[in-house]
Amino acid sequence: MDELKLIRNNVFPYDILIIDGQGRSGKNMISVILSTMPRVEKMRLDSLLDYVPRYWSLGKMSHDAAITSLKIEADEKLYNTMISRSVNFRFDDYTGVLKSGKPFLYIKRLFQKPEKFAVERMKKENPIFQNMTHDGIHLSQLYFDAYGERLKMVHVFRDPVGNIYEQGLRDFGTRIGTDPREFQLTYEWNGNVIPLMAEGTEDEYINGNPTERLVLLVNNMYKKNIKGYLDLEEKYKSKILFLEFEEFAVNPWPYLTLLEQFLGTYVVPRTRRIMKRERCPRSSNAFNRESRIAEIEKKISLKYADILHNLISDYDEKPWINYGFKGIS
Repeated sequence: MDELKLIRNNVFPYDILIIDGQGRSGKNMISVILSTMPRVEKMRLDSLLDYVPRYWSLGKMSHDAAITSLKIEADEKLYNTMISRSVNFRFDDYTGVLKSGKPFLYIKRLFQKPEKFAVERMKKENPIFQNMTHDGIHLSQLYFDAYGERLKMVHVFRDPVGNIYEQGLRDFGTRIGTDPREFQLTYEWNGNVIPLMAEGTEDEYINGNPTERLVLLVNNMYKKNIKGYLDLEEKYKSKILFLEFEEFAVNPWPYLTLLEQFLGTYVVPRTRRIMKRERCPRSSNAFNRESRIAEIEKKISLKYADILHNLISDYDEKPWINYGFKGIS
């Protein structure tokens, strides 16, 4: 018998928005602000959307299985969102209803009829399904293979100094592979547990202290993310919008205009209220770059300091300025 090829043609035909970036890059703030806009659903964080492309890239899953899995995952989670099934009602979670831009919408959906009635509501509301990924852009071709023209991605860059500092506050340099509440993919290498983000730099990861490990991981993924965009099929490159967290946090208005054009929706009064809650805009003094660099340098050796400063230099060139969606003229 010939090998079966999995397909899924019976998809919900609605737009999909992926908010992407490194860990602690400010994605939550962007997502919750966007959730105030008409049509944009509350953000979800579903691990399969993060991990299926990685399984495929490692040869652990076939291309057709990966594409079919991504399609089913988006369709199932959109349907569940439309009937407030498996949505999050925790008060402080950014994936939660109560932090989102339209909390009463999801409370109302609890009492609406499911099944064909939910499908009819979708047709009327034309929702934009929103999900969050981590470093998904380095495998963005698979997402576009699955979702095609329906997909738009917003990739959030953050100053790597801020990434490293914030990840350090969450102890990511020690928790990966040891803490059961940490869900990063890992693999075995010479008897050691290595995060997938360290692939190709295993010795440096093993020999590094917690802060040195974070310098290494942030550097690795910054480079992979840039390469992932450059390797993407040309016709999809304008389907990605790049923004810089620090710039957005200080002066969000130019980015919001771009996002309105990019997504085909618009800012509403509640957008401004949520922005105020998120301290956006805020002073540029809030980021304390130089003091954070000094604090990181105290904890790392010269070898990792060289990696850090080369990363800062690469980041400060802002190569993404000439990439992706640039607005509608």
